[in-house]
Amino acid sequence: MSHRGWFAARRLAGLPGIPKSPSGAIRWLCVNKISSREAPGRGGPNGRRIEYLASDLPTDAQAALAARNAGAAEGAKIELRASLESRAAETARIESLKSSAALPDRAQRRIDAKLLLLHARESFAQSASLPVKSSEHHFAAEYNGGGVAVSDEVRALVPRLSAPTLARWRRELRDNGISALGGAYGNRRGDGKLDRHPTVSEFVIGMLVRTPHARTTQVMRAILAAFPDLPEMALPSKRSLARWLKAWRAENAETLTALANPDKWKSKYMVAFGSASEGIVRLNQRWELDATPGDVMLADGRHQVLGVIDIYSRRAKLLVSRTNKAEAVAQLVRGALLEFGVPEQAKTDNGSDYKSKHVLRVFASLDVEQIFCPPFQPWHKPHIERFFGTFTRDLVELLGNFIGHNVAERQAIRDRQSFADRLMKRGEVVEISMTAAEFQRFCDRWIEAVYMLNPHKGLDGRTPFEAVSAWHHPVRRIEDERALDILLAPAAGGDGWRIVQKKGLLIDNAWFIAPELEAFVGQRVMCLALPDLGRIVVQGGPDMRHVCIAECPERTGMDRAEVAAKGRSLQRERVQEDRRRLRAIQRATTTDDIVERMLVEREAARGKLVMLPAPQTAHTSAGLTAAADAAAALARPARSTAELMSDEDFRRARERIEAAEIPAGTPNELAARREAVQPIFENKYQRVMWLARQMKVRELSTEEREYLADYKREQPASYRSLMELVDEQMASANKSEPGATGSA
Repeated sequence: MSHRGWFAARRLAGLPGIPKSPSGAIRWLCVNKISSREAPGRGGPNGRRIEYLASDLPTDAQAALAARNAGAAEGAKIELRASLESRAAETARIESLKSSAALPDRAQRRIDAKLLLLHARESFAQSASLPVKSSEHHFAAEYNGGGVAVSDEVRALVPRLSAPTLARWRRELRDNGISALGGAYGNRRGDGKLDRHPTVSEFVIGMLVRTPHARTTQVMRAILAAFPDLPEMALPSKRSLARWLKAWRAENAETLTALANPDKWKSKYMVAFGSASEGIVRLNQRWELDATPGDVMLADGRHQVLGVIDIYSRRAKLLVSRTNKAEAVAQLVRGALLEFGVPEQAKTDNGSDYKSKHVLRVFASLDVEQIFCPPFQPWHKPHIERFFGTFTRDLVELLGNFIGHNVAERQAIRDRQSFADRLMKRGEVVEISMTAAEFQRFCDRWIEAVYMLNPHKGLDGRTPFEAVSAWHHPVRRIEDERALDILLAPAAGGDGWRIVQKKGLLIDNAWFIAPELEAFVGQRVMCLALPDLGRIVVQGGPDMRHVCIAECPERTGMDRAEVAAKGRSLQRERVQEDRRRLRAIQRATTTDDIVERMLVEREAARGKLVMLPAPQTAHTSAGLTAAADAAAALARPARSTAELMSDEDFRRARERIEAAEIPAGTPNELAARREAVQPIFENKYQRVMWLARQMKVRELSTEEREYLADYKREQPASYRSLMELVDEQMASANKSEPGATGSA
């Protein structure tokens, strides 16, 4: 905004850019050619003074002058408007400078010629000490008379000048920038030769749609072949065709990109008004996982690069793996869990590797919510996509000597497509002259020394290192690394789920057994493979707790008979203990005064409560607890046969089993123990059979005789058949063991 009026030098002294002393202000006003006039008053010769035009002053000086003459509030408004106008003018000049670079050569030559003449006019005005308007008239007359020395090219472009023309150039340069000096010459838009022949222009457009990268020469040949009868005067020149193709491609850049490279269109043009990190306010709140679409051919084979990134801090980790299978994903997750902590969510695509039962089980066991992107829509996890883009660009810059085997091959790579584009394109393979171990070390060093220390736009200019360092809240950590290894172990025999059978667990045609499995016969359990192939981790129950470490005797050399005996012993003891426990509960439980007791306990506890700050605890889950139990079991030394035999509980259980299973005959040293054993019967028939055998070797108790008598009275036919069967069995046993005494 300009401020009009004429002012003496003393009134202008001290304004922004103008010296504070009146004499200094006069010198500054004269040097900067501020318009002046003589006015009546003191201060000058002959009773007249010199005044200067305020509108010729710089914008900030005009605003300050207005603030002096107006109230403070009005002055602030004027200063604000002046600042905005100045900023808008500066922006217009910058945009004009950018656009001038895209103008045709002839327009740029016109700009250069007009700028040269405007500078010549300023020099002419200074040397002649003339005001601006007067100097324009004198300069135009001098130029038209040949008195201004310029090149022939300038004379050809600007043959004559006038004062209004110079004034118009000055205004255009001030208001619209240098691109306005280029003028508007040539054909109007849409009025070229191609535009006047719609059939030809539509043919060219169709060719560009089929082959977006067609060169001008190819398009010209195609026009000549398709329209042999086209008059020569209607045929555009090669240069005109090139301009037309350039303009059309610029106008339809988005559509052409979508046709030629859909992935590039998604990353460059697809609307992204929202924010993929919106709502992410915590460290490890959400991770994104993915792999490069292309592979890398290393010195020791074909590999793929997997990555994970924490959205909040943009901290990332890379893994070089032979395949992008579930085991590789689990290995990447393991490193991130130990380094970053435990996330709340993990976002992956719909690939089979991320939807495998192994990966699903890992995240579920850690209480991590796994989020799947819609199929074929990678833009739903943009942070890992952009991270891979940054990685591949730095890869080209830092590993230039390792890409390709020779100069010719590297040149071919550059000619066809950039290295980064190929690595980010599915099905492509790029070669790097490094081993997998060397390339993994490079990836780790790049993240630590380059990526983590680079400012990130998504972090408001902070580095990922700064974002992580600034987080002072608790981070969930896994303290038992061995338990994590158990948890990440792959499922055994496919999906890992098995039904415990009477003979154990059948996995890959091998039986795995352990005494603890007796409590899970008929139940479904999860089996995890360990590296030695002879042992597996078994998890089961409603909370998938650790059950045992089961072994394959043929692979580990364990004594199958010992395990079978201990398993049977544990099973009988468990069932009997359960029966005793339930009966004890039934006898001890009374509910008459339960309400009163609850109230008393609550009142007593209320006086003991103290509010304490919540302590920091290690992250735990049912899966981790089961894995920790398995790790502890693995850490315990294996027990030998002698140790098992010396175990008192095992010895007593085995004696009871032997006493119960000895054939009836002459009383011997186990008779007393056998008499004390009361096996568990599933029905009356089993107990009657057992009593019939016992009566051959000992005298039955009164209760036992009454039980047999009741059965004989209720089912006489069955009783006779049963007694005959016992006699036959005893006789057969007596014949097979001639050394035995007594009747069968």
